[in-house]
Amino acid sequence: MPYIDPEMILQAKQTDLVAYLQNYEPQELVHFSGNVYCTRTHNSLKISNGKWCWHRRGIGGRSALDYLIKVRDMSFLEAVEQIMGRATIQPPVFVSPPKEPPKAPSE
Repeated sequence: MPYIDPEMILQAKQTDLVAYLQNYEPQELVHFSGNVYCTRTHNSLKISNGKWCWHRRGIGGRSALDYLIKVRDMSFLEAVEQIMGRATIQPPVFVSPPKEPPKAPSE
């Protein structure tokens, strides 16, 4: 079972959803009015005063961690890694074909 440093968990729990979306998914954050935001994917999900509520589903939370677990269906570990920037996606590795040795000049 993977180990997560308790300090990382605490930091992830303290991450506000607006701050998370501004930093990691700015295209998803939509200003609704005043200090109220919604998401482009779920316009009935409102974010205000450090809390969020997805009215259509009747769920809500206080942090980006809650959002990733409840809305994005991530595991706790995946959500913490996502927030803390430790989730890495390895880019594809391109291997060039081996070079042919130079041909000897013909006589």
